[in-house]
Formats: sequence, structure tokens, C-alpha cells
Amino acid sequence: MLDILKNKKLYIHLAILIGLSIFILVATVFSLKSFTRHGEEITVPDFTGFYYEEIKSQAEFSKFRFAIIDSIYDATKEKGSIVSQDPSAESMVKEGRHIYLTVVAVNPEMVGMPNLIDLSLRNASSILETYGLKINKLSYVPDIAKNAVVEQKYRGEQIYPETEIIKGAGIELVLGLGAQKELIQVPMLIGLTRKQAIDELHLASLNIGEEYFEEGDDTTTVRIYRQVPNFSKIATVKMGHKIELYYKSDDNFDFEQYLKTIKPSNKMVLTDSIETTNQEEPID
Repeated sequence: MLDILKNKKLYIHLAILIGLSIFILVATVFSLKSFTRHGEEITVPDFTGFYYEEIKSQAEFSKFRFAIIDSIYDATKEKGSIVSQDPSAESMVKEGRHIYLTVVAVNPEMVGMPNLIDLSLRNASSILETYGLKINKLSYVPDIAKNAVVEQKYRGEQIYPETEIIKGAGIELVLGLGAQKELIQVPMLIGLTRKQAIDELHLASLNIGEEYFEEGDDTTTVRIYRQVPNFSKIATVKMGHKIELYYKSDDNFDFEQYLKTIKPSNKMVLTDSIETTNQEEPID
């Protein structure tokens, strides 16, 4: 045993083996770093608004690979243009990274028109929302079925169930006035966004009238500061009446303080038993 420990060749071989192992380990680490471009990342540009073929052909984007994973229909954007991406703009990624894109569909998405006949306004509204459709207008005719759908129209013409229609289209609902003519209250709309106001008006059996945007027509940043007729606890208008709306920017107008001064105490929560009345031509 002592002879083995005194053998110099053994130590030399061990030293060589250890040195060789360290060399291989270091070489492997550096080669992996080089292969994976460790620490070498590039910034992802913002591709929204571009077209798929456009970015594929540009040399400045050649460090990325692209894949379209989804398409949506948006009538406000150019067909075929990119609307979202993953990873997002300004992300740091390695060269050659896949960028997954969502583009605007060339053809609109279609849905089958649901059958709303005999349904209440509230139920019809919920079903339209489920189908990706919306109420464009409420009209009223003499019919004993108060606030029930007696006809459904698209672009002024009757539309039958299962008819293919563009998703997001507006539907006109023709509703019954019921046995009695009566007036209804005007809901409180001050401080609401445009979409919220439209929903409130339709649930209250009213229509949106003229709209006035005092600081641009960007509906994402404006809220209602005035309505005509004004809100009231007293029933004053017929079903189908149009309400004028005036908007101000939420960035430039203190709605919270304004709402404290107008005492919005009559905001309506309607039930099917309240949604009603009156025919002849609605007062506009």
C-alpha cells in the first residue's frame, strides 16, 4: 500500500486526468454559451399595423421567425394587418425566436341569426349578446304582448332565424306596446361610457339619439356629461323615444365631482314588468 502511495507516476496520471476533466468541462460550457448565444438578446419590434408578407420580406426583421396563430374580424382595421403579437413589443428574445401573430381576417365572421320572436326585450338582448350581435334600434307597434319581440330586422328588412349575418351587426327589434299606453322614466346616464349608456337605454325601452362629442370622437376616453331629456323620477317619455347624448373626455373633466352636484338618485333597475308602453310613432 505504501509503495502505491509513493509511486510518482500515479500522481502524474491523476493530475493529467483531473486537468483533462477540467479542460473538457470548461470547453463544454463555452461551447454551449456560443451555441445558445447566451446573453445575446435582441428587442422585439412592434409589428402591429404591419402586414404578414410585409414583415417577412424586410431584411431588418430577418432575425425573427413568424407564425400566424389566429385571426379576428375588425371592420375598423385594415384586412390582413397585424393586431397583436406574442412576445409583445419591447420584449428581449434570442435571435431566431418565433413571433406569434394575430391578424385581421379578410372575410368577416358569420353567425346564424337567432329566433327572438315572442321573447322579452331583456331575454332578446341577452341572446343577441351571446351570438355576438347587438341592438341597433327599438321600434314599437300595437300589440297586446307588451315589450315582446314581434319582428326582427336587419338593415330595414325582416331577417329570419338561421340567416347568416356578420358577427357584430346591429339588429332592429320591433316590440309590442301592450294593452295600455303609458309613459316611462328617463334613466340617469351622466358619467356613463357610450356602451354603458346604450345598454341602459335599450333596457329602458329607449333609443340613442343624436350624439355630440365635444373633445373628439374616441369613445374609449369619453363619458356622458349631459343628456336630453334629462333624467327624472317622473315618467315623461314614450317607449322608443330618442335620448340626445353629450360627451366630454374623462381626462379633462372631473366627472366624480360633477356627479356629486347633480344627485343621480333615480338610476333605474328595470324588470320585465316595467319595460313598456305606447305605440304610434315614438316621440323623437
